[in-house]
Amino acid sequence: MSAASASTASDSVTETSRACRVWLQIGRWVGVLAALCAGWFVMQGVFWLVGRPPGVVAYVLTVMVTLALAGTVGTIWARLTGHQPRDPREVAGEIVTALDRIAHGDFSARVPLSENAGMRDLAASVNQMARQLGDLERQRQDFISSVSHEIQSPLTSIGGFAALLRQGGLDDATRDHYLDVICSETRRVSALGDNLLRLSALEESVDLDKREYRLDGQLRSVVLTLEPQWSAKGLDVQLDAAQVSVVADEDMLRQVWTNLVQNAIKYTPEGGRITVAAVGEEDGVRVSVSDSGIGIAADDLPHVFERFFRADRSRTGAGNGLGLALAHRIVELHGGGIEVSSELGVGSVFCVRLPGAFTRR
Repeated sequence: MSAASASTASDSVTETSRACRVWLQIGRWVGVLAALCAGWFVMQGVFWLVGRPPGVVAYVLTVMVTLALAGTVGTIWARLTGHQPRDPREVAGEIVTALDRIAHGDFSARVPLSENAGMRDLAASVNQMARQLGDLERQRQDFISSVSHEIQSPLTSIGGFAALLRQGGLDDATRDHYLDVICSETRRVSALGDNLLRLSALEESVDLDKREYRLDGQLRSVVLTLEPQWSAKGLDVQLDAAQVSVVADEDMLRQVWTNLVQNAIKYTPEGGRITVAAVGEEDGVRVSVSDSGIGIAADDLPHVFERFFRADRSRTGAGNGLGLALAHRIVELHGGGIEVSSELGVGSVFCVRLPGAFTRR
């Protein structure tokens, strides 16, 4: 079961449980009110049989009997339904115990909900805090694991080829090949560090250097800059960008377009086609990068913008899985959105929508 499905199921169970508690409480109070009425009628019958005492005495006896009967009904109902009021001190002790477990790193601690409204809200808050801290801890562990894996792979290659170079007796072509691999893996580690720093910086509050500039000119510049990469694979790259100006952080958006086009080049086979398009809309600008590449499986589509995620897991040396996460964060900072549609063996389309001021020229 996915996390979203589990969360939905948990919410459904919680709502059902809450509804059951409400109806049980209603039933309990209906029973108590019925017991109060029954107690009054019982005492009137007793007074009719044995004679009615003075007014104050009759009143006191009636109140005592009706309250005793109502209390008995309430207690029996609580025992039958298993919803007996709990001592607030007991609930407070459970909350303290749960907080102590959470402080020591046990985020599975939960506090049973009390029928007392105040204590119930406090217990629910503690449970929510434990869940959120547990999620953060899982994310931290996943992040550490992913970074360790991404660093270990190139370092293993560097160490292995360096050891081969130390053995000597290699011809010039083999030695140059080993050195090329070492340089390539070194650049990979460096790029990983740079991207991690950028992503970490973008997670904080960022002041965007927004200014008006020609978006179509920027897209054309990115395509031309990457020409050595797409021309080496014989790709047909088309630019269909209207003359549109945007108000945005130029350097940050250049990184978005570069990442998207590089991704398209990377996963499009030789002789394939890539199209970069931009059009102004009433509420902003829409930029799309489409390719005739290998595509992305439907199960992978919800995860493509996650850190270190790579749909083609067999290509261990292709990137570090941070490019799309960076692009997503930059677009998010601009108040826009990025989405992807894809089909295996057909290709992918990444679409970016940026709101705000723009002009056509």
